Amino acid sequence: MRITNNMITGNYLYSLNKSLERQNTIQEQLSDGKAIRRASDDPIKTIRALRFNTSIGANEQYTQNLKDAISWMDTTDGALQDISTLTARAKELAIKAVAPNPTEGFKAIASEVDGIINQLIQIGNSKLGDRYVFSGQKDKTEPFTSVKGADGKVERVVYNGDNNKLSMVIQPGLADATKDSVNLTGTEVFGAVTTTAAGDPTVTMFNNLIALRDELMKEPPDLTKISGEPAASTIQGKMDADRNAMLQQQTYIGARMSTYEMSLNLLQNNNTVISADLAANEDLDIPKAIIDAKSAENVYNMALSVGARIMPMSLVDFLK
Repeated sequence: MRITNNMITGNYLYSLNKSLERQNTIQEQLSDGKAIRRASDDPIKTIRALRFNTSIGANEQYTQNLKDAISWMDTTDGALQDISTLTARAKELAIKAVAPNPTEGFKAIASEVDGIINQLIQIGNSKLGDRYVFSGQKDKTEPFTSVKGADGKVERVVYNGDNNKLSMVIQPGLADATKDSVNLTGTEVFGAVTTTAAGDPTVTMFNNLIALRDELMKEPPDLTKISGEPAASTIQGKMDADRNAMLQQQTYIGARMSTYEMSLNLLQNNNTVISADLAANEDLDIPKAIIDAKSAENVYNMALSVGARIMPMSLVDFLK
């Protein structure tokens, strides 16, 4: 095979360019600390990196949903604790009312019950940010509004929300209100809706407290309506049923909070594991890259030195 000057020059320049390209590749990797800068660098690792990034993105969204859900349920649980305290006090007042009391005592108890009604309305309108906690899916609508009489006392409390649940997806798949719900509706906490003669939807907890207050304001009050037999048909019996139903919902939301907190810990651990796998897949081994960069530089300088000696002389060199 005949070797020409052009062949020697071409092969040398090709090898020199490959050496320079190797230097450039290592310098690019060192500039951002990534072993993969384009898919052609390593197709297999690129596919793995895409999968890891997709998993991290999904996990981060589910993690944020879980945090939002826990925040919502924590606000709900705080409101339920306040409702529990107030309804317990209302029960004490109902029991106290059936004991021998002067007329002034009945009116004092009625006044305190009226204060409890107003406090419960405020708690029923609890908000998380700009969203009402107990409005169902109508979370931009104030759930409870009061209608007052000429004496300034609340005559009835109207429920403006709905009975639909808010759902936040915390796992792959479509949202399911039976599994992914994060809120309690006003009817679940304050009792079933009953419609007044005026057509207003009201809930039983407020209706029974208003009935207790109004009965105590009478002279004299009919104490058998407050506490008598059968107990379930008395005001006190109905209040007990309202409170028990509310406590069941408080237990339910507490159990869901515990489940969501465990799921949050699991997702956070998964994020840590996936992030570590992603780093192992695409992060550059800096010490090794520095050694490779120095080695590539030495190879390139040596190639220049050798090339200066082995390149054949041309006619131009002789003419000099």
